[in-house]
Amino acid sequence: GDFFSAQRAFDVGFVNRLTEGAAIDAAIELATTVAANGPLALKATKKIINESYDWSSEEAWKKQNEITMPVFASKDAQEGSLAFAQKRKPDWKGE
Repeated sequence: GDFFSAQRAFDVGFVNRLTEGAAIDAAIELATTVAANGPLALKATKKIINESYDWSSEEAWKKQNEITMPVFASKDAQEGSLAFAQKRKPDWKGE
């Protein structure tokens, strides 16, 4: 329950960025980075975050697998690999 500084939170990994003054520019930059990812992967990640708060360790592995396997088998996964190999931005289709 002790208070600690933002720098300490950064140092121990509780936060991944520190900003001077208003954090809106850093928040927009982070949101832009996240939004550039594949829509199926983002949807799966959000689903896991929103639903996993009460999963046991055993449930977590099973349920995460159920949610993520369709993403790995998707056309977007193929596009992501191909785009990486070709050193270009992926053209996500949500398929």
